[in-house]
Amino acid sequence: MHNSDQDTIDRLSALIGRDRADVESLMEGLSTTIRDLLTDGQSIAIPSFGTFDTVKEDEHITTDLVTGERLLVPPCITPVFRPSALLRRRITNPDQQ
Repeated sequence: MHNSDQDTIDRLSALIGRDRADVESLMEGLSTTIRDLLTDGQSIAIPSFGTFDTVKEDEHITTDLVTGERLLVPPCITPVFRPSALLRRRITNPDQQ
């Protein structure tokens, strides 16, 4: 099941009793903050939810299996999310809060 951004905003708005515009602004601010911190190489821990971080893969040489040509793969930084133990438990056992 996929939840659209608008559904998430509506649900959060009802949960915290704030209007849609406030929630939309807060969500945009959170998204921007997480993106900026990750871009700066910092990790973000959200209690009871998880941690956003980046993983850097160094440049390396690989071989094309078809042509045998050696290729230099540039360094790559990838964002990752590690869910907290509490979040994993709630997803695995939704009936046990």
